[in-house]
Amino acid sequence: MVRQARSAQNMTQQQLADKCGLSKYYITKAENNIGEVPVSILRTIINKGLDGHLHIAFKF
Repeated sequence: MVRQARSAQNMTQQQLADKCGLSKYYITKAENNIGEVPVSILRTIINKGLDGHLHIAFKF
């Protein structure tokens, strides 16, 4: 989803990282499901970088 949103905004991974104030490493991890990305980092990518909102829901 991160890759799709970034591509829809015509941004490179580096541009998104710069906008978020993060390393490109985190953008690559989030887009390619490499290891675990902390929720705080994912929230920063979505809120600051992609101008979106992160909603997390739990169902039991």
